Amino acid sequence: MGKDLKGKELGVGISQRSDCFYVGRFTTKYGQRKQKLFHKLQECRQWMADSQYQDEHSNLNFPAEMMVKA
Repeated sequence: MGKDLKGKELGVGISQRSDCFYVGRFTTKYGQRKQKLFHKLQECRQWMADSQYQDEHSNLNFPAEMMVKA
């Protein structure tokens, strides 16, 4: 669990840098590390939740938007 500059717990995969940016990091199901910087903590938490959900529920064999010619 990461901490902010005052020592408060932020959650798994979220930390705060010394320049006051928040960093969100997680590992995809294929082992790739994803990282992004944010000015606000809420934006970071939202990105983490959306990205992890999309990674968990995506399937390369069956894409969500499949185009078929008629």
